[in-house]
Amino acid sequence: MSFRQQAHWILGDPQSRRVSDYRETALQFGLPAPRCIDWIDVIKEGADLLNCISVDSRLRIDSFGQRTDVIAALISHGDGLEFPQVGQILSLDHQYSGLSRILRVLNDWSISRPDVELDQQPSEIEVMFDKWATHRRFATHGELRSHRPQTTLLPIEPSAFWDSLQPFVQSCGGRVFVKPRYASSASGVCYFRVCNGRQQLIAPIEIDRNLGRVRLFNSLLVRSYTSPRDIQDIFSVLAPQGMIAEAAVNKARVDGDRFDFRVVVINGKADHVVARQSTSPITNLHLGNARASLHRVEEAVGADRVQDCRQLALRAADLFPGALYCGVDILLPRTGSPLVCEVNAFGDFLPGLIADGRSVYQAILNSSRRCREALF
Repeated sequence: MSFRQQAHWILGDPQSRRVSDYRETALQFGLPAPRCIDWIDVIKEGADLLNCISVDSRLRIDSFGQRTDVIAALISHGDGLEFPQVGQILSLDHQYSGLSRILRVLNDWSISRPDVELDQQPSEIEVMFDKWATHRRFATHGELRSHRPQTTLLPIEPSAFWDSLQPFVQSCGGRVFVKPRYASSASGVCYFRVCNGRQQLIAPIEIDRNLGRVRLFNSLLVRSYTSPRDIQDIFSVLAPQGMIAEAAVNKARVDGDRFDFRVVVINGKADHVVARQSTSPITNLHLGNARASLHRVEEAVGADRVQDCRQLALRAADLFPGALYCGVDILLPRTGSPLVCEVNAFGDFLPGLIADGRSVYQAILNSSRRCREALF
């Protein structure tokens, strides 16, 4: 059976734009609209729910999104007892534990259903959602070890967070990124620097203090904190949820702004590239940052360096052979070779991005993981 004739299914949020855009793209291809199974149902009822998927089908595992009921169900499944309000940064470790349990169940289900083609193996998604596990995968791969920020730290005990972070910052020249180990979409990401004893933390975080309790919320505004109290409060909430730290890279610039790349690697190709341009160290597009012109970027740094970034993204994606596609974030220093920042399982949502006449979703629908496996 040709993959174009396969019945398509999605595990995702039926109300999300990701699912609606993917369905619309399938219809444009002359395919039936993929049927969507809600994450909340699988979390509550288990993988047996997927047995409704017919033989010789194709399954896309998509983002579970930010729905409060899904997040709460994942946290509960991960033995967590604290549940966030909308936008609150809380229980990320338990959310990941719950997600890992579901992904392992899905992995076992996929083994029992070899007649269903998965675009991404659940075991690969599990690693991509853990920044430390992803880092370790690169660190144990000789060829790519040097293409990660060389100084990366996992503070083991939250109680010793400051004791481990302070000398680490000093060893990195006073500038580091401190990130939640398990979060995505820049949630809880902090750019932290120390100069002459003064501290600054830049992050898309809002602090809420009420009745002596400190709560953190995601913000579309990237804020600068210089008060030691604010900085300590932020880390006191984030550290128990799991953090990693890595040396900050002095990024290349275009039109005076910092930029990095999101490269969507699909079936061994790195055609879809976005340069994310920002006045702040945090470049995620949903924070109001711009898509830079690739032509202007090539003028600024040279076409060869941009091509080096594409090639590195391909090599990074090769470390996840069970994934048809992934979003690879590439850092380009002002001088020197490019570096891999992160690998994102659900980093393919880039509406309007066209390469070789195809959108990201068109390229994914026109590809097949089974075709990819035949190349290796």
